[in-house]
This record gives sequence, structure tokens and C-alpha cells, in this order.
Amino acid sequence: MARKKTKSQQAKIAAQRLVEDEEVQKQLRLAAVRVRQAWSRASGRPVSKAVSDKKVYDKVREAATSLATAGGRLGRKPEPPKRTGRKVIAGAAVAGGTAYAVKRIRSNGDTPAYEGQTMAPAPAPFQTSPTPAA
Repeated sequence: MARKKTKSQQAKIAAQRLVEDEEVQKQLRLAAVRVRQAWSRASGRPVSKAVSDKKVYDKVREAATSLATAGGRLGRKPEPPKRTGRKVIAGAAVAGGTAYAVKRIRSNGDTPAYEGQTMAPAPAPFQTSPTPAA
């Protein structure tokens, strides 16, 4: 059974990912820029106008989205790179092998396996001999 990680271990892992993951850093920078833009737009206005301002709302929403994305990336392990190249090579090998086998079968058979028959010959009609009347 796996041991549960302590809060300090989780914090160390998150800090390490924060330092190493460029996408998390990019999202945090974007969030900081959006919060700064929203603050500069809303700071000189009365509260009622700042709250109803669509641009301030959009900037705050974008900042929240960036923070959520960064938090999500910190919470899970980074995904390993996908190995699509192996699948493509395997598919190409199977397709090539199939084409080679079909070509070889067609070239080896001098007489075609199919001789133009569309169906089995009809059976002979059932002949009954007349029975004498008694």
C-alpha cells in the first residue's frame, strides 16, 4: 500500500514543478499581468463603475483562468511524451507486409483460383418411375 505524502512533501513537489515547468510559469506571469491591468483600470473609478466595467471583469476572469490552469498543472504529474512514432512505424510495417503477401500470392498462382463459376451446378432433377396402379 502506498504511503500518503505529508504536506511538506507535497509542497516540495509543487515548488520543484513550479521551478521546472515553463507552462506553469507562463500561466502565472499571464495571471499577474491581467490582475495588474484590471487593478489599473478599476483603481481610479468609483466602486459601482469598477464593478460593472466589462473590461475589468474580463481581465479578472482571464487571471482566474490562468491561475486555475497553473494550479491544475502543479497538482498532477507531468504527462510523459506520447510515442506516436512507434505506432506509425508499426502500422506502416503491417501495411507493407500485407501488400507484399498479397503481391506474392497473386504472382505465384499461374491459374486463377476463381475460374469464372458463379455458383455450383444445378442438381439433376429427381426422376420418379411411375408406380403401377393396384
